[in-house]
Amino acid sequence: MPRKITSYTPITVPEVLELLSAKKEELTPLQLRVYNYASLFSKLPADKARKLAKELQEKFGLEPEEACQIVNIAPTDVSELRAALSGYKRLVSSILFSDQKLSEIVQTIQSYVSEEVGADQVQE
Repeated sequence: MPRKITSYTPITVPEVLELLSAKKEELTPLQLRVYNYASLFSKLPADKARKLAKELQEKFGLEPEEACQIVNIAPTDVSELRAALSGYKRLVSSILFSDQKLSEIVQTIQSYVSEEVGADQVQE
């Protein structure tokens, strides 16, 4: 019997890591590979990733999928952000946002990432 998708909620890579970490002993080989990928490429803890995605949606009007993709990539400059957004239907980077707004998005992302880097240095 084929499975039917009843709902869809985009989540970030750090959130995937959090979900899989809760059941690490029960993971299938495929899930373990996803867990390893998520642990390697997560740039923020899940709670900060959720908060950043929500802020990007509320402050800049991004769709949930766009916000999650930006959180996953954590672009460091406007050109990376443009590349990350270029595949979306609404052509966000060229139509809806000026360079100044894109710079504000990058600064918002960097504030979250730099907070995390600062916290890691304090713990060591």
